[in-house]
Amino acid sequence: MRILLIRPPYSRLRGTGQPAFFPLGLGYLAAVLEQAGFEVFIYNMELGATPANGEFISDPEATFYQRSQEQRRYYQAVDQDDHPVWQELLEILNKHKPDLVGVSLLSPEVAAARKIAQVVKAWRPQCWVVWGGNHPTFLPGESLAYPEVDLVVRGEGEYALLEICQSLAKGQTDLKLIEGISLKHQGEIVHNPDRPLIENLDELPFPARHRLLFYDRFDHKNLGCMITARGCPWRCAFCSSRIFWHKRVRFRSTENVVAELRHLQGSHGISYMMLWDDSFSINRDIVLRFCRAAMDHGIKILWRASTRADLVTEELLHWMKRAGCTKLEIGVETGSPRMQRLIRKDIDNADVVRAFKLLRKEHIPAGAFFMAGFPEETTEDLQQTFALMKSIPCQEIAFNIFDPMPGSELLDTCKRLGVVHPDPDWSRFLFWPDQHFVKDITPEEFNRQVYDMAAWVYAQNNSWLNLWRKQGYLAWFLLRKDPQFFFQKVWQRAKIRFQVKDLRRGADKPAGMGGK
Repeated sequence: MRILLIRPPYSRLRGTGQPAFFPLGLGYLAAVLEQAGFEVFIYNMELGATPANGEFISDPEATFYQRSQEQRRYYQAVDQDDHPVWQELLEILNKHKPDLVGVSLLSPEVAAARKIAQVVKAWRPQCWVVWGGNHPTFLPGESLAYPEVDLVVRGEGEYALLEICQSLAKGQTDLKLIEGISLKHQGEIVHNPDRPLIENLDELPFPARHRLLFYDRFDHKNLGCMITARGCPWRCAFCSSRIFWHKRVRFRSTENVVAELRHLQGSHGISYMMLWDDSFSINRDIVLRFCRAAMDHGIKILWRASTRADLVTEELLHWMKRAGCTKLEIGVETGSPRMQRLIRKDIDNADVVRAFKLLRKEHIPAGAFFMAGFPEETTEDLQQTFALMKSIPCQEIAFNIFDPMPGSELLDTCKRLGVVHPDPDWSRFLFWPDQHFVKDITPEEFNRQVYDMAAWVYAQNNSWLNLWRKQGYLAWFLLRKDPQFFFQKVWQRAKIRFQVKDLRRGADKPAGMGGK
């Protein structure tokens, strides 16, 4: 039985956004299936055989500035049957001839995921289409309402998908006993009982990067990602992670994590790593063991991670830097004490200021995540967030507009306040600035304020001093380790700067957008 696991195209169809990274969740699925004897391939459609419409721009200001046009371009590409991306998918299907196609998706990717399912069913109707990931986990019934989707895997998917494939390989199509899945049976949608979480994460094989299609198009930096734990104990109202992982946190052993680092360094030549834990420093003792073990084993991999402000200590930063940490990102979200309570962030500004001062003291480049557009936000709240942005010593700020997502408490708040339809169509859902989620600020005033904030963030992030603080050590490391890759990235950055200038020159601001 042949299985094709797909990450849908989103940035690739929009023309701007994040670069394509190795899809870690699909890597775990593929590893478990391969271990059981199945032939499996991973296809990250964000980066295929050839780019669509040229390499997309990853410039923060251009992405923020062009958000409305990007979303229209995305939906237009989904509707275009002869688009190069869908033709590429058809070529992949003809080449690898899968019996089952699994798609892991987030809510903004529903339109592209459905298009994938339609292409698969048109290619071969008897090919099984299985959806998994955040969106179908929280909306399994709506996902199965699409006629092209056969099954949904809810939550942690490794062993549920394995059982599905083992049953189908034996010709057994009655799947009503498999835990953790939803399916169609005799014209009705059936939700099987939840599957217990995997108690020992060390039993999972390392993600199967070698099963990645177009492996050579991913540089070693984009292949370098891993987790040391699954789950998040905090209750942020804009996030669904805590519910997705059943309000639990499970940790891999230090020995297992170090073994994977050595594998990545030796087998894939990876020298830079992103740790994708929700909050890396949840457990102080585990972080200290990780840092000391990485040093003891001579692991020469630089890495970055993210965490909460109230989890940052001088002791942890000292050991993290010695173990190769080149950047720590902090989820701040808002500078308004009122909004901190409403979004259940459970930190205050004193925590934030203290954390960034410690990062500066330890000379670790700092990143901060901020967000605007919460449903109950006011102009005063925005001004307090802007003031906090300006007060912290930070080399890079990510400034995003809040989007309500399934599984989060704030989606229910948006529906209650009437700023989101009670039954939204996620395959054509409109984001800001085409839809406004703030109850007490007019779209025009909100747009004016956030664009002024974004312009300041862009100037701050791209000052020569911050660029050097953020990239200087990493650039020197890469220049010595892989000079060809270093100069390739410099040339790519230069091309992006020219593209962004051309883009701004011909772009119109979204309706109501003020500022410079």
